[in-house]
Amino acid sequence: MEGPEWSSPGLDVTAGRYPLSVERHVMRMVDHLVPGVTTVTPHARYYALHGLIAAHAGAAGSTAPAAQELLRRAEVALAAVSFAHHSHVHEWLPRAHGIDALARRLHSGSVAVAESAVPGRGGYVRNAWGFWGPYAGSETVLGILSPGPMPVPGPRLDGTAVRDGLGELLDLAAEETLRVEDLAPLGARLCVCAGGERPDGAWLARLMCGSDAADAGPRSTTRRQTIRLLTRVADTHHVVHFARDVGHVLAYGDFLTTDAVAGGIDVAPAWRGVVLRNYSVGAWRRLWSWLVEQVEGMIPVEELADRFAEELPDVTVDAFLSSLPATRSTTGVPLPAEHDLRLADEPLPLTELRVLAVGARRTDELSGRARDTFLGPRGVELGPEWVGRWLEEKRPTGLRDAARRLVHVLVARSQRVALTKVRRRPDGSLWLPTRLRERDGWLYRTSREGRGDVGLRLGQLSTVLATCGVLRYDRCWSVTRFGRELLD
Repeated sequence: MEGPEWSSPGLDVTAGRYPLSVERHVMRMVDHLVPGVTTVTPHARYYALHGLIAAHAGAAGSTAPAAQELLRRAEVALAAVSFAHHSHVHEWLPRAHGIDALARRLHSGSVAVAESAVPGRGGYVRNAWGFWGPYAGSETVLGILSPGPMPVPGPRLDGTAVRDGLGELLDLAAEETLRVEDLAPLGARLCVCAGGERPDGAWLARLMCGSDAADAGPRSTTRRQTIRLLTRVADTHHVVHFARDVGHVLAYGDFLTTDAVAGGIDVAPAWRGVVLRNYSVGAWRRLWSWLVEQVEGMIPVEELADRFAEELPDVTVDAFLSSLPATRSTTGVPLPAEHDLRLADEPLPLTELRVLAVGARRTDELSGRARDTFLGPRGVELGPEWVGRWLEEKRPTGLRDAARRLVHVLVARSQRVALTKVRRRPDGSLWLPTRLRERDGWLYRTSREGRGDVGLRLGQLSTVLATCGVLRYDRCWSVTRFGRELLD
């Protein structure tokens, strides 16, 4: 036996994610409502490509290293063909994975496949399994692949469809060099934007839309309902930016209750609750990002609290609440208060505090499944109910004094959240994921915080549906005839 020894010294403080841990409920609900698509799966053809590799490797009895190499080479070929087909950026579709890393080679006119496919620095991706990792969970949920350490065919994989649609990529993957000018004629069949016209796209569309009774199950049913709801919005509204425009319709107005189709979709109220709750989540993220940005060098917590207070009007909390915009109409329909507040020309801290207060008000205005989904786990710190109680308790006090106290609450919470994520590394040193450190009442930061909203996967779902033939983008979004056949 080896005896005890000293661990390596040091505490590695690096950037972490979700510093206030306010995102969990929204992320969990989105995973429930959009199974099979994530924020990093925008392309339908990668679902088919990974299925193709699984089917080919299984039929050939390939080892894991051989399947891994084939997958990487095929992804390089897909990136090269997609670049050759449209070197410009589609307004509605992200570039194929790996194009940015291969940009120098692609613009030179040729790509050495083996060199480009090597994982790590200099290749098209660092991960040994290419872009299979981001898609693997979704492909397993859909039944395209089975769980395992390498791509293995799942019960819903149609090997014939993926071979007919993308089989030519296997030939390209075997080439030593790919010339961009030679790939251009193949783009109409193999580009990431072309799946809607190919057999692999039709197969994936049926799988995504749950049109096959054999695929029926709770997750398939929920996904089908979500797609029916979103396509109905696209049918009845002018949708240019899918996530923004569809999200607005889901959150506000009477569409979900008056539309003949949307009114009969079970998940519609849940989507209203999720979109509205995400405004509050985004408010906490923006507010925290602004606070961390104010920390220059080392400053006491009290100074940070004062900087927050200076951005707010010198009124009582009661007066602050009275100044909030209306959140529902006389008929009880949700009004776009959060949306309008962010369009106003007000300091960020004041705007986001108002958004949080509006969210707290909605706890008594929503009902049924929309309210349950909006609230999530009850009584949690920084949730809408917590914000409502905090504001009620502070009504008689000054808004600036309440804000100062809130800063202390947020700093303390961020430190607790970071400590729950501490990990001991193999050498015995500790890893602490945080951008803001507190020591004896003094603060310093290692980097800035992001302030983007939590993704609801609406944009990614739209591009997946478009590249498998359910949706079409031509200055605005519409449903294809094939899409209607699958969803009616």
